[in-house]
Amino acid sequence: MKKLPILLLSLFGFTAVRAADVGITIENLPAASSRVFVAVYPSADAMTKNKPSHTNISDSQGEPTTVLFKDLAPGTYAFVAFADENSNGKLDTNFLGIPSERYGFSNNVMGLFGPPDFSAASLQLTDEKTRIAIRLR
Repeated sequence: MKKLPILLLSLFGFTAVRAADVGITIENLPAASSRVFVAVYPSADAMTKNKPSHTNISDSQGEPTTVLFKDLAPGTYAFVAFADENSNGKLDTNFLGIPSERYGFSNNVMGLFGPPDFSAASLQLTDEKTRIAIRLR
């Protein structure tokens, strides 16, 4: 079977969905060696239930660290990062549930009593290369 030209396919509403590459620079890391965890949430429900679609773990030593997520489908996503300062593989909290390790969200938003809303932390990805920065607090 012959392949139809892309122009013909686009006339009938078929377009190729191209993926985005997202580079996330994590700033304000602890001076001591630590691991940086970054999670990608494709919806408010996924963020509320802590069910990321993608994750990345990288080593860091005080300098800004960039992690790359390749081939994310165009859409709306929120990104969450934290520095695992004691290397136990989780974001530690105090007895009130407040994080005791550095963390941050895309758009550098923070919630008043808990994490920010997905709508505040999310951004729209197209099929282009995107670079964002998250400053840990």
